[in-house]
Amino acid sequence: MILTSKSQTIRLILIMLFFFNNNFAQQTGLPFENNKISVEKIMAGMVALAVYFIPTLISRDKIHFRFIFLFNALLGWTVIGWFISFLWALWAKSKNTTLLSEDIDD
Repeated sequence: MILTSKSQTIRLILIMLFFFNNNFAQQTGLPFENNKISVEKIMAGMVALAVYFIPTLISRDKIHFRFIFLFNALLGWTVIGWFISFLWALWAKSKNTTLLSEDIDD
């Protein structure tokens, strides 16, 4: 088969691309390509939520728990917001912190 013009060549290339693209799309077995609810999707969602709220879990007994929770819930979807809330949770003072000087004076 000899192609005589540019338009025939382009037409053949487009037909080949369409054919190979359709075959590849039908053969892939990606886990999240369909709309069915499965155990894998539920588990992946639970893991994603747990990772998303790690700063909130760390700050459970901290003074600024509510503010860290709100900041994490509203801005945690950005990477910078998540890291800021994570660092804030790590550095926040605990509610049950007693000063060493108070223990020494007694």
